[in-house]
Amino acid sequence: GGTDVTDSFACRGCGGGRTTVVLDLGDVPASDYFPAADDPQPDPRWPVRLVMCADCALVQLGPADHPEPEPPTAVESATALAHAAASASVVVAAENLKPGDRVIEIDSHHGGSWLGGFQNAGLIPVDPDGTADLVVDVHGIAHEPDLASPIAAHAARLAPGGRLVLEFHHLLPLVEQCQIDTVRHGHWVYLSLLCVQRLFAEYELVVTRAETVPVFGGSLRVTAKRQQDDPTIDDSVERLLAAERAAGLDRVEALASLGERGRKVAASLRDHLRDAQSEGRTVAGYGAPSKATVLLSLAGVDADLLPYTVDLSPAKHGSRIPGAGIPVLAVEELLAQQPDEVVVLTWDIATEIVTQLTATGVAGWDPDIFVPLPDPRYLAGPRS
Repeated sequence: GGTDVTDSFACRGCGGGRTTVVLDLGDVPASDYFPAADDPQPDPRWPVRLVMCADCALVQLGPADHPEPEPPTAVESATALAHAAASASVVVAAENLKPGDRVIEIDSHHGGSWLGGFQNAGLIPVDPDGTADLVVDVHGIAHEPDLASPIAAHAARLAPGGRLVLEFHHLLPLVEQCQIDTVRHGHWVYLSLLCVQRLFAEYELVVTRAETVPVFGGSLRVTAKRQQDDPTIDDSVERLLAAERAAGLDRVEALASLGERGRKVAASLRDHLRDAQSEGRTVAGYGAPSKATVLLSLAGVDADLLPYTVDLSPAKHGSRIPGAGIPVLAVEELLAQQPDEVVVLTWDIATEIVTQLTATGVAGWDPDIFVPLPDPRYLAGPRS
């Protein structure tokens, strides 16, 4: 059933043993592994199973003993770069930071560093083993298999009066919009404010501000300060906690339906592509993000239904989407082939892609642009 208690698995957040399986996608092709298109080897598959902790409400990947490949470098989207610049100014203003204040940034390979923006505001970067007035973790924490150590390390980095700013993909839109393809290898934890608040308290950190940001399909930017600094707490914290409680993010039941809903989303993509094929419409993909591996695997879609996808990252050209065997080509190929429909696999930056494709101005080509998630729809083209 959807609610087996796994006695053997200690929570990655609080170390407690009361964890329950809430989602089991079975064996899914390794998300960050992009083999050469003609590589004859079978693509490795590893389990994707989400468990929830009854004590701290952390949603996390279950036990895993597979190697993690180094992800190929993605090209920073214009959306991510603009977000990084804006985020730095927002944080500097909201937290009253001044030129000469010290900053430590820990960022992930796909979070988009904010450091340039902080330096423009006169902040001085410090080595991660120092202490600073501002410690920022930009989408780094989801890649940590054990949450206790990075949170402890962040707490130790805070100078008196300092603040910690953490941005991460938010569990709330994942559950509400059934963003099933964001559940994947390498992203060990799926955070809510309810959980972060409980885990921070262990390290005498108090959440003082929480703001939702649209990047990556829906993220949360959380500020915390040291308890001993007696910080003021913004109203945004209680508002967000209330929204999360209303969505059931502290209860197993809210998550237990995610798998079933996710399989429906995937099946609807497969049906959509089959319909296009039976109507004789030509289709191609746009983007080769890690999450496409999960979606296409759940949908059972291969190169027969989606002959190729294109990506801005030269590192991915000539590779294939694992499991699906769909070749990844350069964007120029899309403009040359001019398919009837483009399926956007990097759906979180769909509007940016529509703008890019519209700007190419290929005479007489007006493709339908279809987004499979969060709600399947045409964004542009004759059918929109």
